[in-house]
Amino acid sequence: MWITSVGFGVVGLMVIWVGYWIRKWRNPKCNGILPPGSMGFPLIGETLPLIIPSYSLDIHPFIKTRIQRYGTIFRTSIAGRPVIISADPEFNNFLFQQEGRLVEIWYLDTFSKIFAQEGESRTSAVGAVHKYVRSLFLNHFGVHSLKEKLIPQLEQVVNKSLTSWSTQHSVDIKRVASAMFLDFSAKQILSYDAETSPLRLSEAYSRILNGFMSFPVNIPGTAYHQCLKDQKKVVSMLRDMLKERQNSPELDRGDLLDQIYKDMEKEKFLSEDFIVLLIFGGLFATFESVTAVMTLALSILSEHSSVLEEMITEQEAILKNRENPNSSFTWDEYKSMPFTLHVINESLRLGNVAPGLLRRAIKDIPVKGFTIPAGWTIMLVTSAQQLSPNTFQNPLEFNPWRWKELDSEIISKNFMPFGGGTRQCAGAEYSRVFMATFFHVLLTKFRCNFFPLMWITSVVFGVVGLLVIWVGHWIRKWRNPKCNGILPPGSMGFPLIGETLPLIIPSYSLDIHPFIKTRIQRYGTIFRTSIAGRPVIMSADPEFNNFILQQEGKLVELWYMDTFSKIFAQDGESRTSAVGTVHKYGRNIFLNHFGTKSLKEKLIPQIEQVVNNALTSWSTQDSVDIKRVASAMILEFSAKLVFSYDAETSPINITETYSRIINGFMSFPLNIPGTAYHQCQKDQNKVVSMLKDKLKERKNAPELNHGDLLDQICKDMEKEKFLSEDFIGQLLFGGLFATFESVSTVITLAFLLLPEHHSVLEEMIAEQEAILKSRENTNSSLTWDEYKLMPFTLHVINEILRLGNVTPGLLRKAIKDIPVKGFTIPAGWTILLATSAQQLSPNTFQNPLEFNPWRWKELDSEIISKNFMPFGGGMRQCAGAEYSRVFMATFFHVLLTKYRWTKIKEGTISRNPVLGFGKGIHIKFSKM
Repeated sequence: MWITSVGFGVVGLMVIWVGYWIRKWRNPKCNGILPPGSMGFPLIGETLPLIIPSYSLDIHPFIKTRIQRYGTIFRTSIAGRPVIISADPEFNNFLFQQEGRLVEIWYLDTFSKIFAQEGESRTSAVGAVHKYVRSLFLNHFGVHSLKEKLIPQLEQVVNKSLTSWSTQHSVDIKRVASAMFLDFSAKQILSYDAETSPLRLSEAYSRILNGFMSFPVNIPGTAYHQCLKDQKKVVSMLRDMLKERQNSPELDRGDLLDQIYKDMEKEKFLSEDFIVLLIFGGLFATFESVTAVMTLALSILSEHSSVLEEMITEQEAILKNRENPNSSFTWDEYKSMPFTLHVINESLRLGNVAPGLLRRAIKDIPVKGFTIPAGWTIMLVTSAQQLSPNTFQNPLEFNPWRWKELDSEIISKNFMPFGGGTRQCAGAEYSRVFMATFFHVLLTKFRCNFFPLMWITSVVFGVVGLLVIWVGHWIRKWRNPKCNGILPPGSMGFPLIGETLPLIIPSYSLDIHPFIKTRIQRYGTIFRTSIAGRPVIMSADPEFNNFILQQEGKLVELWYMDTFSKIFAQDGESRTSAVGTVHKYGRNIFLNHFGTKSLKEKLIPQIEQVVNNALTSWSTQDSVDIKRVASAMILEFSAKLVFSYDAETSPINITETYSRIINGFMSFPLNIPGTAYHQCQKDQNKVVSMLKDKLKERKNAPELNHGDLLDQICKDMEKEKFLSEDFIGQLLFGGLFATFESVSTVITLAFLLLPEHHSVLEEMIAEQEAILKSRENTNSSLTWDEYKLMPFTLHVINEILRLGNVTPGLLRKAIKDIPVKGFTIPAGWTILLATSAQQLSPNTFQNPLEFNPWRWKELDSEIISKNFMPFGGGMRQCAGAEYSRVFMATFFHVLLTKYRWTKIKEGTISRNPVLGFGKGIHIKFSKM
């Protein structure tokens, strides 16, 4: 019985001890308050979430989620050690200056074992040892050596390597670049020759790196065991080479090992073990980081042709500036390639080869009300600083141009690819020069293509299981998006497609699209959804919509659907929709040619003549599809004002081309031959190419004065630097598109509504005939004053615009979190201002679906401005708004005073969500 009693006693004590141990683990001792965080599970801590691979250039999810939860300084436990992780720039820069006082350099146990970073004579020691090591490497890899001898040697090695690679079908760029860089560095350090050496250093270091990053189990067959074996082989080779130098001191090789050997007498810490491990670590430092970043840069450049083009231009300019084109690359040429160096910086910033820098607290360290206990490891997460949106706008975007504007102090505090403080890598400049030289040779003599590797996993069931778990987690995340507050009510629909299908199902009335209407009834005037895989906030709230339209550049920015952005090139700093100078110029130039002044002085008589000619032509036909012919009429006239377009002599029919473009623009964006979207892309290229040809003609014959908008742009090209050929082509293309669709849609809708409302038609005719009667000369042209004397016609136009709602709304993107009525719209979300819902709201427009032009006599101007936005709002209100109204008013003036019509075939109204007319509305016109 006593054995049983002792057994239960032991078990009881064990349970108490384990409970006590877990409690101690989760609540470590501290002479103050620890930073917030979690210590995870006993022994393993939070190691597993940290080592789960992340497949993006973003901050590792382990770190990112904890920064969001706890702040930029938090505690955790990695591999059984208590760790403070800091992504705080100020604190990190402070610690870099405190080595030897508050902190010391620290390594993982595996690193310490492989690189022997323990004891007083460790190669990383502070004081005389650190000073000597840094000076030694700077003597052989620093600026002086680079200027005097290394750059031509680097160029030769890179050229030789690229020539060799070019004879092969393909190469693993990371592997061959690592071998190239390591072999060259080893030659400078110990006169290594890869062809005669008994040990292939690059292969040995590859296995060492694999083992170093593996689980540290030292048993045969494991990567860590192989790593230790290779480390011993390399160390043994280095030791043999040192002994050769000691046995033959008269031979002078001029490398780093020679200098170390000469210094052995005066520097007592230079033992054989120290020297061998110093060189072993120096070679390792040259092996991994530079080639990883170089590989990343090549991968990214293959997807950013504009960056590649600017780099090539810069490198070719260097060759052109040489007196002798066959001369070697020089230090001065290296310093004259700022853009290439920006690309290298951007690659280093995004690459973040190591997750951070490790230090160990040697004293308690107070920070922001917390205390870091002595003995704790501190991980300075420089990767989080380099991807911080507070410092680098759109941090995951590859944008080398950002480095032109960044302040040097901001860079020094937030960009540390080679470490910081006294531990900044002595090979930093050498690494930059190597990469710059590689790009110089590559871009001036070679070209490359990428071939991704294909592999098959044998662990099919494991992957399927993980995939199921991940999909479940992903669906949950999809339906519950992150938000620093409370999201507006709504539904995110199905993953990827969201609620796109209900939105594009056509509705066959002028009412608000059912998708929007039912959700307003269910959730209110502001709700969330997902369209085409994007999170969207829809708003039919007049106050909020008007507020947002005033916040461009502050809380929101203009946004387009991906198909629109691609077709209309609405990306990059020089996009035609950019704010500031670009937007101001674009708006002013269109107002100069289509605004009130031009309308008053010359356009109205021209519009009247064009309308008269069109109606005369239509009256000779049995019937016309009014949408199609009205589109041609306004587009051709607008094109004439923009670039003196002549439909009879033009190589392309601009109306038919734009019709196909709009069909493709509203289709599924599948860019393969035979699809509407593919044809749309082809037609867009045709139009832009024609516009560029017109521009070139003007530039080649500047003495010819056409007096159109393109003439003015040509004159402005010298003073407005953003006016490139590409920009001008897209600006004119977009301007013509804006005139093409909306006006012709409203005119077409009028032919559906007016015949059903005789009283409206009669009052319009009476108003137009009164204008003719008041003229001294009945044959005179329509004037601006007469246009302003047709209020009822303008009310009719307003009413058709209100009911027509040609597009469902205006798109913006939140650039900051936006609070609204107790909810929060997260930064990055799209906002659709559903102006269509405002224009059909019974709270503003009584009986909103009734066609009643007389309502506009009584509506207050403030109510109109907040709830009626057929031409946009805020700073983005269409520059052609008055031009469009004048064109419609002139059309009705000519139509009602000279013609009558009969509806031959009535099309069906549809919204999907843009207004359309099915198979068209066919009208027979006749002269009075």
